[in-house]
Amino acid sequence: MADHRTIDCVIHMHRPAMAGVGTALAAIVLSACSSSSTHSTSSAGASGSSSAAPQAGCVSQSQAQQIWTQIDNQLNAIVLDPQHAGLSDVATGNALVLIQQYIQTTLVQANLTEKEVDRLDALSVLSAGCNNGTLTVHVTMTVVRDDYLNPAGKVDHSDPQAGATIHLDESYARAGSGWKESDFTNLDSPSQTPQLVAA
Repeated sequence: MADHRTIDCVIHMHRPAMAGVGTALAAIVLSACSSSSTHSTSSAGASGSSSAAPQAGCVSQSQAQQIWTQIDNQLNAIVLDPQHAGLSDVATGNALVLIQQYIQTTLVQANLTEKEVDRLDALSVLSAGCNNGTLTVHVTMTVVRDDYLNPAGKVDHSDPQAGATIHLDESYARAGSGWKESDFTNLDSPSQTPQLVAA
């Protein structure tokens, strides 16, 4: 399936293309948020005499990598599970709709599951999710393995895109004390309708 997209790509296919500008923007956003990200409760709770409102709840680079890795691992577990349970626990909005479509058309209708292994090569924060905002990251990842398994657990076929490097912009919305993927764009083929491959 040459146009097949790994779950991570599908999940990351609808994000704005800001690759070069993203790194500079991330540095500016993180420097503006860095002092409050480690002290968000004390700065948000204090009524300072400063005229500028403090930034609260900003996500650091390492926190963003943890969020991406956790969600990618959960999404990969969902497409491997024959019941595909738990998707709404890790995705919402456009990402949820696109991933549901992928699971239905690519996996359920073909009676397959998907075993995907991804490697995060680079991640930069485009928007740090300050003040309950959206966390947006630019991701460079490699799909190390992407096998489609039949009901007996044997490989039906492998995605020929395995081994390819993929560039994505992914957005996450706060959900209680955690995060859910809310949107994604595959920057390598932004106009392509996503087909899931996917942290």
